[in-house]
Amino acid sequence: MTETVIKKVSGDATYFTEQEFGSVEDAYANRNPLTEAKATVSDIRVNNTKYRLKKNEGNIHRTRY
Repeated sequence: MTETVIKKVSGDATYFTEQEFGSVEDAYANRNPLTEAKATVSDIRVNNTKYRLKKNEGNIHRTRY
């Protein structure tokens, strides 16, 4: 029998985005972007890590009424 374990990590991230616009006014109003926003993560901090077994649906006995 094999088991599947789910690992859940939570924390905080510091990031910045860059996106090109045709003018200062468009950038300030966030309208008519020339490119998609690109996000870069610059730092992470792990606050908590949890592990749990994944429920195997195939081993659950279901009764029909």
